[in-house]
Amino acid sequence: MKRIVSLILCVVCSTVMFGQSAEIVEIQLLSLPENKIDFGKDDKNAAIVAIHYYANEKNRKSEIFTLDSILINTVANGIKETFEESPIFEYADVPVYNIYSDTSMIGEDMPKAELDMISEQTEAKIVIAVEFINISANYIFEKAKQRPLVTNVDFVVKINAYDVETGNKVNKYTGKDNIMIPASYEEDGTYIPAPRIEDARRITAEMIGRDFAKRIVPTWETAERLVFYDSYYDNRNSKLGKAYNLAIKENDWASAIQYWTDAIEASTTKSRQAQIMYNIALSCEMLEKFDLAIKWLEKAKSLNTRINENIDEYANILRQRITDKEKLDEFFTNN
Repeated sequence: MKRIVSLILCVVCSTVMFGQSAEIVEIQLLSLPENKIDFGKDDKNAAIVAIHYYANEKNRKSEIFTLDSILINTVANGIKETFEESPIFEYADVPVYNIYSDTSMIGEDMPKAELDMISEQTEAKIVIAVEFINISANYIFEKAKQRPLVTNVDFVVKINAYDVETGNKVNKYTGKDNIMIPASYEEDGTYIPAPRIEDARRITAEMIGRDFAKRIVPTWETAERLVFYDSYYDNRNSKLGKAYNLAIKENDWASAIQYWTDAIEASTTKSRQAQIMYNIALSCEMLEKFDLAIKWLEKAKSLNTRINENIDEYANILRQRITDKEKLDEFFTNN
């Protein structure tokens, strides 16, 4: 499989530190799953199977069945979409099979006979079974009880992933939690009410599916980084101005490094030099040159300025990224 870059630039927002301006850069990092699972050599060999066991035929005809089947399909859709967004499948269309069984009681593990049936009817290598789910929700109203401030959701779920050939569990998850989805306001002041009970249950079901999928496939996660600048000084200094524009506006971090490096000698204060070195370290991270980034941070810290705490925090993040990259390289090499 082609190795993909594990870090891309997304969004920036401004803040102020120590009288200097700084921007928070949002980036996408590739996060490793808790467990490594063999989905087979061909992406098409991966399948999601949403399964719910019924105690008897009466449940099949009840309103509970109708509602819960929707939730199960929503969980399966959350898993499917997360899989298809993961680089391991390279945006392949992951098939979903909905198989309902009358052979076992609700909440029990999937019997080998069911896996044998799936093996005969599909090319699935891995089966994900939603074996129990219960999502309840209620409103929390404001004092006047005119409108709900929060939709409160409780859920209990049991999901297992099985290897079709061996019948062994390759991942298991039993979850019990509470989430609260509040009302909010848009930027123009428009009131957005707390979601309806049915919508809150579906939102929770999709969240459950996505969270489970993240346990077994690499996924993109948002992280934040700091970039220092002084708008007045940058506008007067061509090297700093060009470096900022190349890095933040054009995502050309390699060229930005050269301008920032040249600007260090032109800076008259240690504080400014440390900030520029910090920015160079960020550029190195963007280019996945983590060891070099740490060296620039060490140079910045040797100046003993007010951003030493930021430097230490960033250095720890980079050391963790080095560890994660080794795991990522191993994951994709052996997958």
